Amino acid sequence: MANTDAARGLQIAGPLLSCRMYKMSSAYAQDLFIGDPMALDASGNAIIATAGTANVIQGVAIGFFTSEFVPLSTVYHPSGTAGVNYVLLADDPRQLFVIQEDSDGGSLALTDIAGNTLLVSGTGSSVTGQSGWEIDSSAGGDSTAADQLRLINIARIPGNAIGTNCKWIIRINNHQANQGIVGVGI
Repeated sequence: MANTDAARGLQIAGPLLSCRMYKMSSAYAQDLFIGDPMALDASGNAIIATAGTANVIQGVAIGFFTSEFVPLSTVYHPSGTAGVNYVLLADDPRQLFVIQEDSDGGSLALTDIAGNTLLVSGTGSSVTGQSGWEIDSSAGGDSTAADQLRLINIARIPGNAIGTNCKWIIRINNHQANQGIVGVGI
């Protein structure tokens, strides 16, 4: 049976280890979704992360707020939302996530486990509020310490198998609070 193609960004796997509220700059000019990887700019404001080697991640968006206590009234953060806004990030460097691979140019293999890989951005859904980010499977599971993700295992969920659109358990490897490590076992 083929894996379902349903990119949802980075979704929490297992218990939530830590989350904190981060301020975003006023009228942030990009749509943001649950499951988007986020970084901090030079002023300490949360911004969308950038895909690619050496680009760090602070955490993953799990909620959006108009103040530190009032949730945003939409399922995602629309571009240019007025005023100071906040994002709740799952920000522990040990946090595990589930994410789908894009299978563009091939798929990851079991031998890629314990290797590092990259993210690729995707378009989120304004209906569900879910992110469209995926694993860049063409980056493989390599030993580059500056890669964004560490492949832990395939996700043990019904209907998931190695191959096109496989869902993987990952950890953020290049975290703003923790230096990336070299991939092993590849």
